[in-house]
Amino acid sequence: MSNKSPNKSKFSTWARTMAELASKLFLAGVIGYLLFAGYNFLISTPRFQIQDVTFRGNHVLNNSQILEWLGPVIGKNLIAIDLVALSKRLSEHPWVQTASIQRIFPQGLEFELTERVPYARVKKDQIYLMDNSGAILSPEKPGYGHLPLIILKDSKEKGVSNGELLNSLKTMDYFNQLSFFKNNPLEVAELVGPSRVLFNSRNQGFKIQMSMDELNEGFKKFMIILDSLEDE
Repeated sequence: MSNKSPNKSKFSTWARTMAELASKLFLAGVIGYLLFAGYNFLISTPRFQIQDVTFRGNHVLNNSQILEWLGPVIGKNLIAIDLVALSKRLSEHPWVQTASIQRIFPQGLEFELTERVPYARVKKDQIYLMDNSGAILSPEKPGYGHLPLIILKDSKEKGVSNGELLNSLKTMDYFNQLSFFKNNPLEVAELVGPSRVLFNSRNQGFKIQMSMDELNEGFKKFMIILDSLEDE
């Protein structure tokens, strides 16, 4: 017959449970401390300070311009740096369409970006470059003088949407695909009057004025006139 009382047995079980719990908490604390200390070491050691930054896909923007836009990168910790925020910042540049970044251990970052492609020039207070989505990229740069030009009058700048600008450019492109304009293509679209656009040819010898609300209909009417002239 056992001499142990029920109370002593319960106390012994409780003591063992508490001892096991205490040992587990202690072990968890040690592991947590080691992880914390290890992380602090990784984000403070010079071994992971960014020294090498490479770029791929940039043709208009040079490396210095991109770094200036991003802000301080060299010397930052490779592990602690926020790549999402950095990628978002780069994507906000007018010339950048998409951007991605990856870490190259132990001290490198690699940027890959896709630049927007100039589609036309837009004359406001000065001449700007615009892509095919209507985004303004920058003031005109050398080498883009061959792009079609849209001229906005001061009174028209605020009331014209990107859609209207792009529709004008597309209509100009439709005209220039015709053999009639092979040697004298339309190069300038000037927005004049309420919702009207005036297309000018390269040598200024041919002009077409159309309603911006009925560009497709105007193009069809021009084709009818052109066909009748060719029949003669």
